[in-house]
Amino acid sequence: MARAAAEEKLHKIGEVCKLADLQPYVLRYWETEFPQLAPGKSGGGQRLYTRREVDIILRIKELLYGEGYTIAGAKK
Repeated sequence: MARAAAEEKLHKIGEVCKLADLQPYVLRYWETEFPQLAPGKSGGGQRLYTRREVDIILRIKELLYGEGYTIAGAKK
């Protein structure tokens, strides 16, 4: 089990931005608002997102832009 987690693909901020169609500053802001988003960092300081974090980002985007929630509403 631990080995599978270690082999999980990590996504750089650029990949996540393309996938979610968001700007990097939006993701960085969401990290300050949503404690579930705590990407690890590479040796060079590049943010690395897990698949779970990418799923959370897509859900946050849906809540904010698709369903019209505020940040406070999306947190709940």
